[in-house]
Amino acid sequence: MKILGEIFIVDDDPLVLMNYSDILEDAGYLPITAPNLTSAWNIIQTRSFDLMLCDHDLTDGKGIDLLSKMIKSNISLPVLYLTAASPSLLNSVRENSLVKEILSKPVSKNNLLDAISKYMESQNTPFSKLIQDNERNDLFKGLV
Repeated sequence: MKILGEIFIVDDDPLVLMNYSDILEDAGYLPITAPNLTSAWNIIQTRSFDLMLCDHDLTDGKGIDLLSKMIKSNISLPVLYLTAASPSLLNSVRENSLVKEILSKPVSKNNLLDAISKYMESQNTPFSKLIQDNERNDLFKGLV
């Protein structure tokens, strides 16, 4: 079976992680999971992904904190942001350049797969990333 993409899932609820992983795997994606910001940050620094699903409220902080840290480190990973928080609390999330869409939890299987498919199709990349964006930036800096 051909893998359609690697998707990183960050959520502190083990049942949500398992559910989203199963949904993505059945749809042909390779899910990689992290249960908190600390684990997610460690993984993001060592791997590249096609897309990230990120929860807002995590045990050790907010998902937006992780996204801000990524931007400061020149890690450009597109995000579908998942939250049960009130829309009025999400202004900074809407303004974050990594966030492609905000999905209200609970997210149905169909809505999740539709959002992922919509994003993945818009990328139209026939080859997987071989190096991360921050690695590419470092290489270009060395050329100038």
